[in-house]
Amino acid sequence: MKRINDFAAEHPWLFSLAVTVVFILMVLVSAIVGRIWPGAPDGQYAGGTFARLVFIGLLLLLLRGLEWLEPAGFTRPGRWQVWLFSLLALTYAIVVSAYALTGNLNFRPDDSVPLSLIALFITVAAFLEEIAFRGLILHDLVRVWGDSDGGSIRCVLVSSLFFAAMHLVNVLGGQPLAQALGQAGVAFFLGVFLACLVLAARSIYPAVFFHGTLNLAGFLNLAGGGEQELQSWLMLGLLMIPLAAAGIFLLRSLPSPVAVPDTA
Repeated sequence: MKRINDFAAEHPWLFSLAVTVVFILMVLVSAIVGRIWPGAPDGQYAGGTFARLVFIGLLLLLLRGLEWLEPAGFTRPGRWQVWLFSLLALTYAIVVSAYALTGNLNFRPDDSVPLSLIALFITVAAFLEEIAFRGLILHDLVRVWGDSDGGSIRCVLVSSLFFAAMHLVNVLGGQPLAQALGQAGVAFFLGVFLACLVLAARSIYPAVFFHGTLNLAGFLNLAGGGEQELQSWLMLGLLMIPLAAAGIFLLRSLPSPVAVPDTA
């Protein structure tokens, strides 16, 4: 673990890239497990959830071995002010996402799969993403750059770039490149907000809740009708800019939002 710790401290860009690549491989393996899991259509969600839970366990063991669980925000619920702020921001994010992607506020579940299974699948997927991009990448950047001038904002922006780049893997699933780029733009601004949420709360759980709930609402809204087009993602990207700005405001308004641990 010391070698990983030293590598992450000396080469934060390469460490972030390695985590991103490993995460993409995890997603691909989870998709394969979902496809071969028996009992379609429920099996796709059950298998994908199981695979992601295994990967979550492995990443948590890695964080524990690196002694990052506490400084990365896995041992505390977070500041109540941040939870309240995140609930208000979540309402905005759900409404603008529905408006941009479908033009309606219909949230209708797929009757062929239990809603509880869909909710579990989406929540687990969001938790895995938060562990990778806010638990590993963001925390490593903070411990390397967090005590410099403007360090916290730099950490937020760089971690969000990797989070956005990860979404380009959707091209492998048949999504047009232009649409994937639009989705990556949305992911960047969302990543800025989520990273600010983690640093302001000193906990990863407000971001997990926000991320999972937003994704679930988006899934249900798309099931209720509507098509995802490039223009829709471009509009949503513009509407996510105020969310990112609100996250930066929150990060700067709370006293001592970033604690830089000595874990190198």
